[in-house]
Amino acid sequence: MKRSVIILCLVALACFAFTGSGIRNYQCKKCGTLVWQDHTPSYSGCPAGGSHSWVNLGEVGDRNYQCRKCGTLVRSKQTPSYSGCPAGNSHSWVSLGNVGNNAYQCKKCGTLVYSERTPSYSGCPAGSSHSWKKL
Repeated sequence: MKRSVIILCLVALACFAFTGSGIRNYQCKKCGTLVWQDHTPSYSGCPAGGSHSWVNLGEVGDRNYQCRKCGTLVRSKQTPSYSGCPAGNSHSWVSLGNVGNNAYQCKKCGTLVYSERTPSYSGCPAGSSHSWKKL
């Protein structure tokens, strides 16, 4: 009985973390740190100096997006906020496809993404298009 309850709790937590359910993507526009949280993270201790400058990129979801400027990879329900790119001004988001269980890594920029199928080749931060290898 205890084992069943523990397993159900773990499955519920995994589903909650995967689908978002109020969990949001926050990125510091100074240092680029990305966190998933249900509230704005602490401002103290930015490695770039001083305090973090958090930007709410949107709710965690089932689509992979990558900024072609700074290389940030997020899982989001919809196109993330364009505000606060650490590489300067606005993010330039590219949809890579749905989150899945297959691991792919770009040979050019090193991005590792878990996707249903081969991610979009568009918008590699290293220039031109991604060169995906299934791991």
